[in-house]
Amino acid sequence: MKKLIYSGLTAAMVLSIGMPTTLASEYIPTTDDNEVKSIEVSLEDVLDTSLYATNPTNTSVLSKDFATSAGQTGKVTSIGQYVDLTKVIPAKSKVVSITIYCPTDIKVTQSQFTTIDNYLISYDGSQSATVKFQKTNSPTSTSKTTFFKDKDANVKWFVQLEGIILKQQTGMDGFTVFGSKMIVEYK
Repeated sequence: MKKLIYSGLTAAMVLSIGMPTTLASEYIPTTDDNEVKSIEVSLEDVLDTSLYATNPTNTSVLSKDFATSAGQTGKVTSIGQYVDLTKVIPAKSKVVSITIYCPTDIKVTQSQFTTIDNYLISYDGSQSATVKFQKTNSPTSTSKTTFFKDKDANVKWFVQLEGIILKQQTGMDGFTVFGSKMIVEYK
């Protein structure tokens, strides 16, 4: 029954907005504005382009991300995904850092002459940070950015992958990442 509801909500969201997104429906009350908290968003392969988080203590799930070409070489950017934290993170909360990485058990496919280089994280559609793409279970400082430090944390984020097609092999070269994890630390 849950899958049917999720599928219906997914279809409604895709038809109404046309972009993948995740929404959370509960508010996390805060008692100490200086305490650093975090929320983990898992970007995984799902039935469609969206899934809705119903509890902020659970991992939110988004669709896989991919980029393909139509015969060109050079830099390619994935279609991207929205991560809506407006109802999960309390208003006036500020970003401490964002960590994003691809766990080692997640499937990644790419053409022979294609690289996956960076995550692009956009804030409010205007500012963006670049974080090196890493396949790891123990993210390091290269998986973390403080670019958005002291910006509002309860906004809609947009996450994309960036890579380079060095040489065409099939005429439709590109990559697919079947999941990533994004951790937003806030206070």
